[in-house]
Amino acid sequence: MMVRRSKMAVAAVALAALLAGCGSDDDDAGNGPQGTTATTTATSGLMGEYRRTLTAADIERTDDVRQEAGPTQERPEPGPLALDLRDGTLEFVDLGAKLTVLQDFSATSDGALRIGAYQRPEEGSFCGPDIAQTAAYTWKLAGDVLTLKAKQDRCADRDSALSGDWKRR
Repeated sequence: MMVRRSKMAVAAVALAALLAGCGSDDDDAGNGPQGTTATTTATSGLMGEYRRTLTAADIERTDDVRQEAGPTQERPEPGPLALDLRDGTLEFVDLGAKLTVLQDFSATSDGALRIGAYQRPEEGSFCGPDIAQTAAYTWKLAGDVLTLKAKQDRCADRDSALSGDWKRR
């Protein structure tokens, strides 16, 4: 009887710990199924394909952050960009450079967008490994125009590319 109670107590503690770990944490940028499922449902209108053009002004706006990262940070080239938001994946394509970057993301109906880990960093990333993968943005959708604005992003290239108005395709 004592052994059975001990096993039941251990099982109850393990279950409680498991359930406690299923909550949301602001430091978790929406990685994984729990972070994306709940927020994606609330923001399904945000999902889709968008286009915009990266301008010289977008790039210059983030020069201070880029220089903090060191002399090896190259500036992106102005040109056409594509963005696809689906199922917790942010797919960014620099159409001129033929570069694709995939990152986890989650969004909330109050306009918060959290960018998480790179999904395939060996194939494409915005910044090197010494710059945080995660970032926080705000989003606003008005008709077919999605406006993204960096709230916290130490990656100048991602900020240059993502911040601005995106037209739905």
